[in-house]
Amino acid sequence: MKRKLFILLFALSSLSLFSQDYKQKIAKASCECTADMKSKNISAGEVNTQFGLCVIKSSMPYSKELKKEYGFDIKDMGDDNNDPKMDVFFQDLSMLMMTECSDTFFNFLKSGESKKDTEKESVLSGSIVKIEKSNFVVFHLIDENKNLKKLNWVTPIESNLDLPTEYNTLLNKKVTVNYYVADIFDVNLNDYRNLNVISSLKTD
Repeated sequence: MKRKLFILLFALSSLSLFSQDYKQKIAKASCECTADMKSKNISAGEVNTQFGLCVIKSSMPYSKELKKEYGFDIKDMGDDNNDPKMDVFFQDLSMLMMTECSDTFFNFLKSGESKKDTEKESVLSGSIVKIEKSNFVVFHLIDENKNLKKLNWVTPIESNLDLPTEYNTLLNKKVTVNYYVADIFDVNLNDYRNLNVISSLKTD
């Protein structure tokens, strides 16, 4: 069974291309709202709704700014209308939230997962042959049967290493990885796609 995980993908390289004044305030307020929500026992199906409500609540004081920069009305944010202008806003906001409260952001998203889902993880051992840096850090791992698997570093990982400073040293090293398949929402595709998300990585 796949674990449902709503993650807004973004291009980090574009972070400097837009102002962070009122949007930074929205991101901060959304982070605070999300932190309050994460302690609640919500279902996986409620995660997206609760997150959306946090964003709407945080955006209300800045309806004029949003209308001027993005061209949509704040009252339409709760509608399922697939407005591309809202997709751009959520992409920008997700970048700011990642810098404001990355742990809170992802931990809240994971809090909506059921116990059955969290038990369904796969274990893979092999050698890392490539480390790709795009939206996420992606480890290319070849197992004992010479099969290639792309594994994504999306959320905090349990490890015997200090990964933020040592992950580049993993090239050509043998590791054991626990991962799960998540359905993530890619704003660039405007659709869900599968992603192998690492939960644990340890060197042999």
